[in-house]
Amino acid sequence: MTYQGLKSDLDVLQSSYQPYRDDPGGSDSEDESPPQFQGGAGVGGVAEMPYGDQEVMIHMVPEQGKSKWSHIDDLDSFFSKVYDYHQKHGFTVMMLQETLELIQFIFVVFFTVFMAECINYSLLFKDNLPDDYKGGKITISEIIVTVGFSQMRFFTQMFVLISVLFWFTRLIVVIYHVFQFWDIKCFYNSALKIPDSSLDSVTWWEVQKRLVAAQAEHMMCIHKQELTPLDVYHRILRFNNYMVAMVNKSLLPLKFNLPFLGEYVFLSTGLRFNIELILFKSPWAPFNQWHLREDYKRVNRRKELADSLKTHILILGCVNLVLMPVILLWQILYSFFNYAEVIKREPGSLGIRKWSLYGRYYLRHFNELEHELSARLARAYKPATYYMDIFVSPLATVIARNVAFICGSVLAVLLLLTVWDEDVLNVEHVLTIMTVCGACVAGARVFIPDENLVFCPEKTLTQVIAHIHYFPVQWRGQAHTYSVMSELDMLFRYTAMYLIDEVLSPVVSPLILIFQLSHKSQEIVDFFRNFTVDVVGVGDVCSFAQMDVRRHGNPGWQVEKEVEHTVARTNHYTQAEDGKTEMSLLHFTLTNPGWKPSGDNERYLTGLKEAAERDVAQLATMPEDSDNPMYSSISGLEQMGGSYRSLALNVLNSVPSPPPDGVSSPPPPPVPSPPPDTATTSYTPVLRGGLSRCAGPLTTSRSLLGQSRLLPPPGISSRLTTPAMPGLEYSQADMAMSALYLHNVNHRTVSAKPPIGQVSAYRFQVDRERGDVV
Repeated sequence: MTYQGLKSDLDVLQSSYQPYRDDPGGSDSEDESPPQFQGGAGVGGVAEMPYGDQEVMIHMVPEQGKSKWSHIDDLDSFFSKVYDYHQKHGFTVMMLQETLELIQFIFVVFFTVFMAECINYSLLFKDNLPDDYKGGKITISEIIVTVGFSQMRFFTQMFVLISVLFWFTRLIVVIYHVFQFWDIKCFYNSALKIPDSSLDSVTWWEVQKRLVAAQAEHMMCIHKQELTPLDVYHRILRFNNYMVAMVNKSLLPLKFNLPFLGEYVFLSTGLRFNIELILFKSPWAPFNQWHLREDYKRVNRRKELADSLKTHILILGCVNLVLMPVILLWQILYSFFNYAEVIKREPGSLGIRKWSLYGRYYLRHFNELEHELSARLARAYKPATYYMDIFVSPLATVIARNVAFICGSVLAVLLLLTVWDEDVLNVEHVLTIMTVCGACVAGARVFIPDENLVFCPEKTLTQVIAHIHYFPVQWRGQAHTYSVMSELDMLFRYTAMYLIDEVLSPVVSPLILIFQLSHKSQEIVDFFRNFTVDVVGVGDVCSFAQMDVRRHGNPGWQVEKEVEHTVARTNHYTQAEDGKTEMSLLHFTLTNPGWKPSGDNERYLTGLKEAAERDVAQLATMPEDSDNPMYSSISGLEQMGGSYRSLALNVLNSVPSPPPDGVSSPPPPPVPSPPPDTATTSYTPVLRGGLSRCAGPLTTSRSLLGQSRLLPPPGISSRLTTPAMPGLEYSQADMAMSALYLHNVNHRTVSAKPPIGQVSAYRFQVDRERGDVV
């Protein structure tokens, strides 16, 4: 036997780039090489002719009958604008928002310059009174000073010039958007038959369904006769999928060990903008629109390209350093005007948690749109907040109680004196002291726990995991520990920490670019070459976005030995971490029930579904000490209440009764799937803000256990079972149960102590034709 080791497999990864060949029906070929290294003939019957070092597809499009949207040059931008148009509620709302942003920018600049140059502060604070002052109130006209532009300070003049330049640039962009989104409006009204008045009543799944159907009439993409939902997702999320993959593989330097703070994660909006600019959107980026540049596909250019990318990163970091004062000033002003009133009204709002930008990338699935991610994390918000409230530092609680007592006492005395005589407010700094004391009391309350609450860490964490779909093995049974809380805290942070990161971003981002990201240039070049595939009709996409469990899956996430061959060629370098590939495939399949996976993915989903149904059937005869992943999943789902508990009860009601001792029960006959329940639309809840933010269809959805599990068991009246849930609620509950089940399968696999080949997540290739071991 010959064992092909990790070194030789990595050598294959460094080989030449080849276009991807999609195999919707599966393949029995013994060639198990990753898709990006498969070459060969054309795909889909399209003629391909070599031209230089790349393949060119020649298509003939008849001129007659062509519509306005035939053969769109930049489908990435077009589909992205179609998605933005739907999510931002149409043409009128979008243009009004952009116009008001221009006016808001003028206000911020004008108000800042006015406060810096046109106010006589010495007179306002009565530090330097005029000779003819005879007491009384100072009028506004007396403290306002008229100053010309030439009389302003140099820093103010530079601030105004840069602001004016930026505003005119933004104005040109807004005017360009008016023409672009007017065309999108016409596309919605004419091609998709969706008027703007109905936009908020239509889900994105319905828009996407009509968009795919419009391909037959308008031939937006000439490289394929038919579009699939995955094609649309690939074009909208082409660069987002790369970002998700790089965060998943810890390629981007976003985690740091800081003194006194320990492990700290930093990813601000400014840093993300710079990373996307250097990798995807700049003229020197590795990508040229939807294609990876040819040089990045050749292994012999890797060193040269890495040096060039490093130079560009350093230049961008230096540009950020030069512009740091202006950007920092704008960041401070924007944060102040945006949050000052909220903080004054509710100081405790800084203690409210929100999902960090790093957390949104880390928890995001491949091919998951922004509204789908937001809806999923919104469902996890309350249980995540409840879980984090369990861990209140006793030291912080003691300090907060004393601060609240002292500041509250001072505030109460000043309020009583003000009620007795309002002239107390005329005393210098009294109003300031009252404001500060009130803010301190409100801020201290955040660290004082409610003594009447009863906390259940394991139950609450299970509710969080059901929505965020992230459950490391070391978290199991450790929900009460601070280590688990600290890991979740990096994903779910205080608003105050978010503001600090955004304000300090102009200072920290150039340092990360110069001293951290520049040293990752070689790994980034290798990543783009090794994990880019050419999909016909789409272009170059991240291979992880194909959700191919055969090439990027993890053996620990397999359910049965019979289907382990679907992960025949993977190692620690090629596999996604934390089951990202498997979870993304399951999520995309449930969200897009009309999509047909490829052969290997279909076999994996079939095996997962069969294993889940077997685990359900074993619940009736399951010993108490056995480890059944479905039992743990249903238990966690039942504790969540609402529609989640209804799904758990439906599954439990479908479990057949155990046979008498010594009598073997015949296998139950197959239960036919019920017809589509068209009445479920009447039970669909009316969501605030319309249906534009819903993920998936409203009436039907794929299920991990199939439609048969929704039927009542024999001998039980349908009136005694839980009523059927609407498609929207059922889809959310089924995805939560599927996530819990898949994680429990992984935990069972890990606890079973697999062989060293699976422990290392690498299956050695065995040549059974030879008897020697090399």
